[in-house]
Amino acid sequence: MTLLTEEQREKLSKSWIRIPYVNETCIGCSACVAISWDVFDLDDEWKSVVKALENYENLWVDDSISACPVNAISWK
Repeated sequence: MTLLTEEQREKLSKSWIRIPYVNETCIGCSACVAISWDVFDLDDEWKSVVKALENYENLWVDDSISACPVNAISWK
């Protein structure tokens, strides 16, 4: 599994591709992983992280955002 690095996030942002972002309020409930396992995974601290992909559209990210109980996920 390859995680999205800060450098990759910046490159995608400059190309106008929307990328999901998980903030520090994540509680590791894994709802996002259950809904969109192609996009999200849990790290060693059981916090959600975004996998490195070329495009995140049509991968259930909006449903993961809606399911997050602490509103830790958004589009950047």
